[in-house]
Amino acid sequence: MENICLSTKPLSWLRHLTVTEIRFSQKAVDNLLIQAQYIFEVTQDVQKADLYLDQMQAYIEQTLTQHPLIGRSAPEIGVNIRKLVYRRFTILYRIHLDHIEILTIYKENLPHL
Repeated sequence: MENICLSTKPLSWLRHLTVTEIRFSQKAVDNLLIQAQYIFEVTQDVQKADLYLDQMQAYIEQTLTQHPLIGRSAPEIGVNIRKLVYRRFTILYRIHLDHIEILTIYKENLPHL
């Protein structure tokens, strides 16, 4: 399927969208690994760090595949970007025709895209 961003399409059809694929950008993966490393350094428990990664991934996949529009629109950050919060972390994502792209995950006040 063509990789077109929804900013070029009308949004009315999104109410019936079923997304089966979540793609994490390299920046999102890097940020998750940094957080897991921090958890490991603080706790010295690799299982807690792994649990963090598993829970974050499960939340993102379950929530966004079932409810892709759940995040609020974030036009101040970029075109067609949505924002979802989970345990004090902000997840920035963009809906495409065939997938949802996780752009970044951060805890700071301002993201670095």
